[in-house]
Amino acid sequence: MDYLLIFIFVFQTWIIVGIAFLILELLDGSAIFFLPLGLSSFVTSSYVFALKNMFLPSILFFDKWYEILLLWALLGLLISFLLVRFWKKASTTDDDVNNY
Repeated sequence: MDYLLIFIFVFQTWIIVGIAFLILELLDGSAIFFLPLGLSSFVTSSYVFALKNMFLPSILFFDKWYEILLLWALLGLLISFLLVRFWKKASTTDDDVNNY
């Protein structure tokens, strides 16, 4: 099991996960589940890259695998809320079926 957890600390893994989620988003198109997880994978990848190359101060280190996964999940949740709030506009008050 430990050999699988090593992949969490490799930034290329997060890029591959992000690309996979973006491809799934192209198939789904809802922009609520797969797109935020893909974008948060890219942000997590940049965090892990900065962590490996010592760009971050020591207070920002996440050295446990579950902390990285929690960061990824919380970033996905935050991006999802931001997408729903700012990208998906509320429908107009006109309830006509012929308005697309």
